[in-house]
Amino acid sequence: MSVEVLSDAPNRFKPGGVLRLKGKPERVERSRKGKRGLLVKLDSVNDRTQAEELVGEDLTVLPEQVEPLPDGSYYHFQILGMRVLTDEGEYLGTVEEIIVTGGNDVYVVHEEGRRDILIPALPDVIIDVDLEAAEMKVSLPDGLV
Repeated sequence: MSVEVLSDAPNRFKPGGVLRLKGKPERVERSRKGKRGLLVKLDSVNDRTQAEELVGEDLTVLPEQVEPLPDGSYYHFQILGMRVLTDEGEYLGTVEEIIVTGGNDVYVVHEEGRRDILIPALPDVIIDVDLEAAEMKVSLPDGLV
């Protein structure tokens, strides 16, 4: 099957590697570069029909399989769904989307019945990220809410 690679880990699709497809572990049998991305053969996908049924599905890894990032840097999967509070403790909502701008990411914080808040992922705005509690504390610039 042809795979669009979004991983920075070059060995992610190495033969013998384990990926998740629809939540189930899948072993990579082989992989090579193709015209439209990487061609990957998974142990459970044996023909073109099976591969076509998987179009649009994500191949993922378990959180413990990702490379550690420098302090203060986070993977998108760690931020998505996180509760967001102001530095005064006011609940703003949860991070529903991340907009990649090229300069800094922008977190889209959603709360039912409230207009979405766009929060720039800047050190003077993001005060604290607690991965275990799945909470982020922010100091919003004037006029942002």
